[in-house]
Amino acid sequence: MASESDSETTPSFLSSLPDSPITDDIVKKIGESDHPKIHGAMGFPGSTPGAIEAFLLNMEEVTHLLVFDSAEQRWRVYESFDNTDMAHQEMIDHATEIVNDWFAESLADRIATAEEVDSGS
Repeated sequence: MASESDSETTPSFLSSLPDSPITDDIVKKIGESDHPKIHGAMGFPGSTPGAIEAFLLNMEEVTHLLVFDSAEQRWRVYESFDNTDMAHQEMIDHATEIVNDWFAESLADRIATAEEVDSGS
């Protein structure tokens, strides 16, 4: 697994994301950007229709799994891994396993946050 110091573009990239889940269109735009180190992005459907709460950012030698931390109301890197010796499908499969773990771990927090938003309206 790569450390965050290996990903010099990640901190500035995270600050450009909104303080909310994003849409698949935004993930697509990120993946198709002209940034030379970004090789693609793929969103994972979340608990809210039309909202992406986790996505992978495939970069030159590392793939980052970015997740929306509903308690903190910000995006963060959940995990990064070296992708230099992985086929494309292997990288996606590995990322999907990790994201599924995050979805399971964060379910209670995401439900509680959604309930707070609903009751505050």
